[in-house]
Amino acid sequence: MTLLQALVLAFVQGMTEFLPVSSSGHLALFGRLFGMKAPDINFDIVLHMATLLAVLIYYRKQLIDLAIHLFTRKGGEGFAENPLRFLFFVILTSIPTGIIGLALDSRMETLHENLIFVGVCFFITAIMLLTTHLKQKKRLIGKSLLNSPWWVPTLIGVAQGIAVLPGVSRSGFTIGAALLLGIAATDSADYGFIVSIPAILGAFLLKLGGISAMGFSMNYVLGFVLAFLVGLASIRLVVVFVEKVRLHYFAAYMVIVSIVTLILGATG
Repeated sequence: MTLLQALVLAFVQGMTEFLPVSSSGHLALFGRLFGMKAPDINFDIVLHMATLLAVLIYYRKQLIDLAIHLFTRKGGEGFAENPLRFLFFVILTSIPTGIIGLALDSRMETLHENLIFVGVCFFITAIMLLTTHLKQKKRLIGKSLLNSPWWVPTLIGVAQGIAVLPGVSRSGFTIGAALLLGIAATDSADYGFIVSIPAILGAFLLKLGGISAMGFSMNYVLGFVLAFLVGLASIRLVVVFVEKVRLHYFAAYMVIVSIVTLILGATG
């Protein structure tokens, strides 16, 4: 893998891990364009570490506030108003995500190589984003996550689990599911990213088994830095677009990428 390929893949991972456009699908697409028949597991792990760090840094104040109020048992603001309930919700979301992820893990490599499948999943993501946008425009969304019943975070976890499929956006399905279930835009975006922490960590741990003994090169260092910086920017961009009801822009993009991917899959 050349330095240029490493930087392009790092940029794609950092941007698409959080934008509702599917990082796994884009990496499969760019991998095919670069002629990479198999992913570099070491580099993939480095990129996951970078995007995990981006979430931790972006939401550091909320995470610290949650931890403080969890141990002091005093209510704070936002999710920290009831940290125990929030932690319970994160667990409820993570369980179905983990079950689905483990069930599909053995088939991921094959699915990543099938651009027809990836293209269809891109289109499914577009439908999800457009549906969410239309409901937001009807102003049928607005309650606090913490005031929701237990099955709401569970269904969000199912949506996040489905998003392990290449071409299905994790942030798009997680945030979209929250919005469709009636959660306020800010809570939906913040929860969608915070709950990605155990999901990204789980994916990271699954990939550790395939790591090789090869040492890390400068490509890895530069890729990590680029993916981290771009990841921070993309988180902020998604939060703004969700709050301003602009998810249909991503839906239009996903339709275009879906068509391109399907053509490449059919002709390649």
